[in-house]
Amino acid sequence: MWRLDARVSTELPARIYRQGSEPDFLASATISELSLSSALLDRNLDPELGPLLLRTRLPGGSEIDLQGQVVTPRRKPSQGTAIQLLNVDQHQGEMLWRFLREKLLPLSNCPYCACGMGRHTPAPRCPGKHCGLQNGICWLCGHRLDFANDSYLEEHLQDTFGPRLQTKLKLIDPERVRKILQLIDAELLKSFTPDRGMEFVGTHPEMLRVFSLIRKVAPTGLNVLILGESGTGKELTARAIHERSARRSKPFVVINCAAIPEGLLEAELFGYTRGAFTGAYQSQDGKFVQADGGTIFLDEIGDLPFGLQAKLLRFLEDRIVERLGGKQGRQVDVRVLAATNCDLESRIERGQFRQDLFYRLNGFTIYLPPLRDRGDDVVLIARYLLQKHRPHGPDGPTTFSSAALRAMRTHDWPGNVRELINRVRRAMVMATGREIEPVDLELNGGTCHRRPADLRSQVGHTERELIVETLKQTGYNVARSARTLGISRPALYDRFRKYDIDLQQLKREHHPN
Repeated sequence: MWRLDARVSTELPARIYRQGSEPDFLASATISELSLSSALLDRNLDPELGPLLLRTRLPGGSEIDLQGQVVTPRRKPSQGTAIQLLNVDQHQGEMLWRFLREKLLPLSNCPYCACGMGRHTPAPRCPGKHCGLQNGICWLCGHRLDFANDSYLEEHLQDTFGPRLQTKLKLIDPERVRKILQLIDAELLKSFTPDRGMEFVGTHPEMLRVFSLIRKVAPTGLNVLILGESGTGKELTARAIHERSARRSKPFVVINCAAIPEGLLEAELFGYTRGAFTGAYQSQDGKFVQADGGTIFLDEIGDLPFGLQAKLLRFLEDRIVERLGGKQGRQVDVRVLAATNCDLESRIERGQFRQDLFYRLNGFTIYLPPLRDRGDDVVLIARYLLQKHRPHGPDGPTTFSSAALRAMRTHDWPGNVRELINRVRRAMVMATGREIEPVDLELNGGTCHRRPADLRSQVGHTERELIVETLKQTGYNVARSARTLGISRPALYDRFRKYDIDLQQLKREHHPN
C-alpha cells in the first residue's frame, strides 16, 4: 500500500503535551520522521494518553503546534511512537509543506512508493516497465510529484480526500458517520454562497436542521418565509435555497423593504413608465421583472407599507407585474423568498400586516436560531474567519487564546454572526502576538453573564409548552386543541411549524407502545 503523504527524515525537537483546557506537559522528544498527516517520535508513549499536542519549531524560527493521537503500535518499542496528526488547519499545513518540500527536492526516489526516478533503478515492486516520471506522475503509484508547483498542496489534498477520510473513519463511532455527512453537506452549502460579509457555517443541531430544510425546500417552487434576528444569515439562507434550485443559473435579486422610502418602494418593485411621476424621464423595469426566471428575496417584509401589501398579494396570486403609470401587465416567472426579524402574527393582530399575504408568503418556514443559542458554533465560525481572512505569511495572529475562547462562549452576541465577523476582523488588526486575546475582541475575558432572554423568546417558549400540554389533554385532537386555545385550526398548524411541534412524534412519546 502506497503512502498517503510524502514523509521526510528530521531531527526536530518537540515538547509533548496532553490536550485539555490547559495543556499538561508530558515529555520532550525528537521528531525523526514527519509528513502532512503523521509524525514519528523517538520515544515510547502510551496509546491510552488520548489527544496530544506536539510543539516544535521549524527551521527559520516558526513555532507550530500539531494536534494528534498515538497510533496503535505496529512497531517495535525501540522504533518509537507514531502519531496521527489531526485538525491541521490551512496555515499549519502550508508551513509544514514548505518545510517538507525543501527536504524532498531534488527527487531521487518517489516518496510515496520508493520507486526509483532513473531508468536503471527499478523499485522492488516495479510492474516491469522503466520506473520514473511521465508528465510529472510516478509510473508505479500514480502520485503527482511536481512538488515545485505552487498549487501542489491544494491539488494533492483534493486528490487524496477519499483515502484520507477513510483513514479517519476508523477512529469514529459508526453512529456519527451521519453527522460527518451532514458537515460535508454544510460545507457544500457554504461553497454555494459567495462571501457577502457573513459566514454560513455551523455544526449545532439547530443549524444542521436548517441545512436539512434548505435541501428539502430548494428543489420545490414553494414561497419560503425566513425568520430570525438581525445578523443570523437570512439573506445567505435565501441565496442557498436559490443556488440549490433549478433556477440557480437565473437572477437572484435582493430588495430591502425597510431601506427604501414608501413613495419609491412600489416603483422599485414593479417598475414605472416614462412620466409616471416627477423625475421619471424614461421607463424602468422593477425588481420582479429583473428577477424573471429566477428568485427575488424580499428582506424585512414585515416593514412593507400596508397600502403596498394588497398589490404584492395580487402579484403573488397571478404573477402579473403592472408598472406605475402603465396600462398593460406582464407575466413573469419568479420564486419569492421573504424574511423578517419581527413577529408577523403580532402585526396581523394589530392590523399592520395582512393575514392573507402572510399565508401567501408562508408556504414554508425556516427559523434561524440566534448565535447565543448555537453552542460552540461561535468558536467554529471565529476560527473559520481567522483562517480565511488572516494575511499570508508569518505575521499576524494564528489562533485564539483560552481566555478569548471563554469570552466568546459567554458573550451574548446581540448582533449575532455579523457582530462576530466585525469583532474578529478588528481583533486581527489589534492583536500584538500570535494569539488573539479578549481585549482584542473588546470582550471582558469571559466574566460576563448572558442577559436574560428577551421577551419574545420567553413568550415563544411559554406558548409552545401551552400548546403541547393542551394537545396532551385533548388526546392530540387538533380541532379540540384549537378550540381550547381560542385559535383557528390553520393558526394552530402555523404554530406547529413555528415551534417545530411534531404531532406524530408527541403521540409516540406519550404512547410508546
